[in-house]
Amino acid sequence: MPERPDLDYFVPILDRELTGRTIVGLRVRKPVVLRVAVPGTPEQLLVGTTIESVRRRGHFVLFPLRDPAALEIAVSPMLAGRFVVAAKKDKVPGDLAVALELDDKRELRYRDDVQMGKFYVVGRGAWRQVPGLATIGVDVLNPERFTKQAFLALAQKRRDQVKVFLLDKAALDSIGNAYADEILWDARLHPKRLVRSLQPDELERLYRSIPAVLAHAAGVIVERQPPTDEKVRDFLHVRGRAGEPCQRCGTKLRTARVHADDSVFCPQCQHDVRGTAIVDWRKI
Repeated sequence: MPERPDLDYFVPILDRELTGRTIVGLRVRKPVVLRVAVPGTPEQLLVGTTIESVRRRGHFVLFPLRDPAALEIAVSPMLAGRFVVAAKKDKVPGDLAVALELDDKRELRYRDDVQMGKFYVVGRGAWRQVPGLATIGVDVLNPERFTKQAFLALAQKRRDQVKVFLLDKAALDSIGNAYADEILWDARLHPKRLVRSLQPDELERLYRSIPAVLAHAAGVIVERQPPTDEKVRDFLHVRGRAGEPCQRCGTKLRTARVHADDSVFCPQCQHDVRGTAIVDWRKI
């Protein structure tokens, strides 16, 4: 999914490009991603409305609409969802899921080649109708909200593994699989460590690594200025590098399963103190 550094980059771009534009048409190529929670067809509901703004709430991208109805589009891109603003005449990609045709001869294209993302149409502010939208975790890049005291209060409640904690979007805002791995590598913590087993110095490292890793990534992405539908990952230290030498100690990076997710880690820098990690032998 787009993670916090990605969202902080492309959502302001979409806001500049789309605010004030009126939707004049709709194309739905992959109906499975579309969820409508108000009466009416998608065309009846959306055509003629004006995009008031584009903003982020957690890992969702929100498009509040005005006139003739107070509606809101909430998109959860999940694993492969991405956005691009293109001219209507531009070639239509095969992974197009939904396109909003605009009054300036362009369209907002939501692309999703695995169709895991969801494109919700709901009443304005009816966030409880969208799974995961009403309850959003603490903003980890807001130093007034993400204090050490607030972090420790969250950690003290956990009885699960540290990577599961990082991925819980009701606890922490918009950390996905890639940056969870990066944060844990930076903090030198194995992804399967139980949160309750972390010592004060380890909790301190984790607390400092979360905003540091995300802020650094955001800076790199802004500097690169990629297209809005492209995720930049080549600068990451561990994600996507299983089998390569650790950039810190030279040990070959391995993978392990944490619930349904794969994790890339350094067995030397991120020692498995529990001795329970199941690694993928093909990546050793």
